[in-house]
Amino acid sequence: MLTIKKTDLQSIYAHCNREYPNEACGILAGHDGKAERVYQMVNAKPSRSYYFMDPQEQFNVMKGIRQKGLDLVGIYHSHTASRAYPSPTDIRLAYYSEAVYLIIALTDRRNPSVRGFTIVDERITEVPLDVIAEA
Repeated sequence: MLTIKKTDLQSIYAHCNREYPNEACGILAGHDGKAERVYQMVNAKPSRSYYFMDPQEQFNVMKGIRQKGLDLVGIYHSHTASRAYPSPTDIRLAYYSEAVYLIIALTDRRNPSVRGFTIVDERITEVPLDVIAEA
C-alpha cells in the first residue's frame, strides 16, 4: 500500500495538467510506504508518450532525499491519452523495484485517475493507494 496526502495528490494532478499535452513526472519520498514529500521533476525530453527525468536534477533530488533521511517510495508520471496502466516502455524502464509507480491518466483532465504499481522483473502488481487528509 502507498499512503499519500490528498493535497499532495492534488499537487501532482496540477503538475500533470500544467505539462499537458506532454507527460509530467516526479518523485515521492518518505518512509514505510508513506509519501511525505513530492518532487515535481522536469521532463527533459517532453513528449506526449514518454518521460525522461533530467539526470542532474534526478541526482540532486536523490541526494537530497538521502540527506533528509528519507527513502524513495514512488515515481509518478502522466499518461495523456491512455489509461493508468504501465506501458511497455514503463515496464522496460522500471529500474526501482522498491518504488511504487503512480500513473495518472489524463483522458478526462477534469477528473484524472491514478493507480499505483510495483514493477519487478517485468511483473506488474497493482498497489492499493490510501489517500488521506492532511496529517
